[in-house]
Amino acid sequence: MMETLKVQLPKEKAQKVRETAMKRFGYSKGSISKALGEALGDWVRKNDAKKEQKAPNLGILRGVLKDLKMSSVELQHKAFLLKKRH
Repeated sequence: MMETLKVQLPKEKAQKVRETAMKRFGYSKGSISKALGEALGDWVRKNDAKKEQKAPNLGILRGVLKDLKMSSVELQHKAFLLKKRH
């Protein structure tokens, strides 16, 4: 079963979507729907994967850091400096 979604895009972006969809899927009815369906499916998969990556096991992290004698601010500063070096 299909469902309709209405979106508003800037004119230039909408034109680029139409052109690209028709080049890829042909100059027939449904090419824009196919292109947007594919693009939105990719976007959903990408964001679902990010959500799964953002759920670290905090128990393990707390165990690793329990003997640390630094405050969280000092730790953040040190991490910033290390990141800046690389």
